[in-house]
Amino acid sequence: MSMLRSENVSMYFGGLKAVENVSLEVREGEILSLIGPNGAGKTTFFNLASGFLTPTKGHVYFSDKEVTGLPPHVIASMGLVRTFQKTNIFAEVSVEESVRIGFNLHRRASLGSILTGGRATRDEDGRIAGVLEELLAFTGLADWRKALVKNIPYGKQRMLSIAIALATGPKLLMLDEPATGLNPVETKELIDIILRIRGDRGITILLIEHNMRLVVSISDRMAVLSYGEKLAEGKPDEISRNPAVIEAYLGKGFQNVSQG
Repeated sequence: MSMLRSENVSMYFGGLKAVENVSLEVREGEILSLIGPNGAGKTTFFNLASGFLTPTKGHVYFSDKEVTGLPPHVIASMGLVRTFQKTNIFAEVSVEESVRIGFNLHRRASLGSILTGGRATRDEDGRIAGVLEELLAFTGLADWRKALVKNIPYGKQRMLSIAIALATGPKLLMLDEPATGLNPVETKELIDIILRIRGDRGITILLIEHNMRLVVSISDRMAVLSYGEKLAEGKPDEISRNPAVIEAYLGKGFQNVSQG
């Protein structure tokens, strides 16, 4: 089943071609990595899929429903949720409260019950408290729960962005360069978290990442963008042997590195 699908999506900024006729399918339950050089259009594609940009032309579908041009909060409420490269958006808020913000998208109690403090609200608050505890433990943030976001290590800030996204209850999680700035130990922890998000929680993942060891180790499939266009798509071993991808992005030494 298709979870996310773009059909001939293009995005122009004036005379600049950011994305050109990109058709891509993310299948339910898979980890698909989107790779390519800086400026290839990867983040622009994320913005188009998640509603932060409206394509100049083309269409985007989520769970077979067209979402082209819908506001980001509407798309997120449907279950398509993304992280961002910047991690300081909640700098002055505690880790615990930052994760709690994520639950606001999916409060199930009615507005009337919330205003009157009804049973539905109390039940929902209890559910959120339980899931919050589990998320903090899952992402290794339990010991940092009372700390302000600005005071926790950078690697923990990256995990926090994932925890906030998970709190919204995503069906598809889009991770924008989650390994940037992480040391090898933190990168291994990230790999474990990503695999558990898919394996234990059944969440489909679309990933932008430059760490090719990470990408090759976790991806079911990979898609390559170059100059805004889709250059190739396939399994990691197919992409690593693709002459056009090697020439445009990976470099001739990549096969040896990926096998090391």
